Amino acid sequence: MISNKLKIRYIFVILVVFGFSNLSAQIRTNSPYSLFGIGQVNNSNVNVGSFAMGGLAYSLRDPLLVNVVNPASYTSFEMSSFVFDGGFNMSLLSLKTNEVTENNNLASLSYLTFGLPVTSWWKSSFGLLPFSDVGYNISEDHHLENIGNIQYLNKGDGGINQVYWGNAFKIGKNLSIGVNAKYLFGTIDKTRAISFPDSINILNTNIQNSLVTSDFYFTFGLQYEKQFKKDFIFGAGLIYSTSTKINARKETLVRSYYGSLSNVEQWRDTISFIPDDKGNYVIPVNIGGGISFQKRDKWLIGADITWQKWEDYSSFGVDDSLQNSLDVSLGGQFIPDKYSIFSYWEKVNYRFGLRYSESYLQLYEHQINELGISIGMGLPLWKTKSTFNFGIEFGTKGTTLDKLIQENYIRFTFGIAFYQNWFVKRKYQ
Repeated sequence: MISNKLKIRYIFVILVVFGFSNLSAQIRTNSPYSLFGIGQVNNSNVNVGSFAMGGLAYSLRDPLLVNVVNPASYTSFEMSSFVFDGGFNMSLLSLKTNEVTENNNLASLSYLTFGLPVTSWWKSSFGLLPFSDVGYNISEDHHLENIGNIQYLNKGDGGINQVYWGNAFKIGKNLSIGVNAKYLFGTIDKTRAISFPDSINILNTNIQNSLVTSDFYFTFGLQYEKQFKKDFIFGAGLIYSTSTKINARKETLVRSYYGSLSNVEQWRDTISFIPDDKGNYVIPVNIGGGISFQKRDKWLIGADITWQKWEDYSSFGVDDSLQNSLDVSLGGQFIPDKYSIFSYWEKVNYRFGLRYSESYLQLYEHQINELGISIGMGLPLWKTKSTFNFGIEFGTKGTTLDKLIQENYIRFTFGIAFYQNWFVKRKYQ
């Protein structure tokens, strides 16, 4: 007879194998703004609980959840525990201009993370999650006198994933430090094409680029926690990632063809083919900090701010016109009565949040900003410390001014955090 704990461990192994084999194959975004740089960068790879609080994470410490954003938080894991935290995303997206509206639905695996103790002062975590996402398909038609119709296509997909191993160390009673060592990998494919459907004398052109990433990236964290009176706790957290040159290789194929963007291309000539151009791109310095104040097992409020110097971004020695980004998060949670024996809903963790982002994009003199409002709940599972978590965010990004695109979305996130006592010695054999 296989024990319940052993069954759960088998499930963990299956989930890891499933995650590694499927995360790279998923379409995780459908945003025209992922055309730029290395796509939409997931700086705040938060768990579902933090997601429902507007992305609040830097100062949070919870032994039942894995807070990847600040690796110093791992010291909150209990000595006998093994924590598995996994999440799943689903989005309802509306892309809008002044003339047309397009709706899309997306669903993808969000993250798989694990946490465990090494010693009383050293805790560790590992897992798999996305680093950046690319997904867009933009076509435009123009008409020029003496030439006729001209069709333009910009299409991209893929992204960068990360496998991380994090370690945190307790320094004294109130201070913790930590580091996440991340291995970045993945492929971003981009296609640009121009065709002249009304002319038989002008050849069409198709340019395909593939960027393959393979390198390490580090994030450092610091957390301070101080208890006041009996149950009141003040928390503060900082994270820092240095400016890093990420090794990559690029493949470029330029071909001429007959046909149009809406039909099957008939290739004519290869204009250029560069199969293995080795170089790097720069992920600029990233700094974040936050504070929180809570009453233990009752309520919590907090705020985070993040700044990243994207004006230093370059790819294969070529600078881009990106702007520095700024993200602000406000959020909190409350539990009516964690130890209630009369009402299940009084033991539920209710969460809420607000976030505002100034992205690294400025197009036609318009800063591409994002605003999101979120709510969620943490539902305790019967007779365990494990929880089922979900959150909903209502958000908008971009503008319809000057023919730009506005994204309006509803994003659902579901996750489960398993808490198991794996490191307790049996008294009886």
